Amino acid sequence: MDVLKVVAAQLIVWHHFSAYGPMADTMTLMWPELMEWLYRYARLAVQVFLVVGGYLAAQSVMNKPITHPLVQVAKRYFRLVPFYALALALISVAVAASRHTIHADWLPSEPTLWQFAAHGLLLHDVLGFEALSSGAWYVAIDFQLYALLILLCHSLQSSTQRRLSVVVACLCLASMWQFNRMDELDVWAIYFFAAYGLGVLAAWAKRSAFDARVFWITAVLGVGALWFEYRTRLSLAWVTAVWLVIKPKGSVHWTPMKRVLHRLSNSAYVLFLTHFGVIVLFSDMWNKSHFYHPVTAFALTGFAWLLCVGLGLFLHEKAEVPIHHWVAQRAKPLFSRLSR
Repeated sequence: MDVLKVVAAQLIVWHHFSAYGPMADTMTLMWPELMEWLYRYARLAVQVFLVVGGYLAAQSVMNKPITHPLVQVAKRYFRLVPFYALALALISVAVAASRHTIHADWLPSEPTLWQFAAHGLLLHDVLGFEALSSGAWYVAIDFQLYALLILLCHSLQSSTQRRLSVVVACLCLASMWQFNRMDELDVWAIYFFAAYGLGVLAAWAKRSAFDARVFWITAVLGVGALWFEYRTRLSLAWVTAVWLVIKPKGSVHWTPMKRVLHRLSNSAYVLFLTHFGVIVLFSDMWNKSHFYHPVTAFALTGFAWLLCVGLGLFLHEKAEVPIHHWVAQRAKPLFSRLSR
């Protein structure tokens, strides 16, 4: 699991390095095939996060009654949003400092109060506001998907576990066969439930023989959806989910490499939210320095990537975790009232 998250996170960062900034344009002069691959295919690693997100969410609610769905959804909101808001504020400062040297469409416009509020409510795409960062859309979709799963678990908990699995599988298949093919729905959870639902079913497949059959039937019908209309993103989600079901159990012994991977995995969310700011600042520096050689651009991009990883580790431990603990303590009275 940690390997999947770490590799996917790095691919997404490199996709954005290939998509934004003058260094990407300069590197394209010498390595056009590499930059084209990073731009077109590295972004597909988001599907891995969707499947893994569904897998982990399903494990967290497995065999647990959801008596207060609003509490569960509120906890998820307060888990995602505080550091997300901080990251958006920091990126907005970086954008403001670089606006005089970067004149490109990919640079966000100066944010308004309503725009920032829409981001804080995770509704910016739904309401048609311009994104303040490259990763903002994913946070909103992750929250929608989790809320949808919690509502399904709550509404069907009086039924058998089998019925819940079948309903999730049907919704997953509906997304595969129809909703995932409609690009205008890419601001809603149903568009991404094809990947997220596969992750949910993959986690539950280890619960019982019936759940395993539900997963494999869904996977086979998913192949039919790919035959009907092939989508690379869906095929990657399918492969990831199948691997999570058939993967052998790893050793429980912690090695130094496993500890490093685990730390990188835990910091993937912070890395995902903050690396765009580093791209902005390095693009500003490139324009001011008047560099021009592709090798120099590649070296600086490599350094910026290492800085992104280091910043992600640092902010995860020094900012995200403390903020989460502080918010969780302050939100306890709210959760108590919602639980009554």
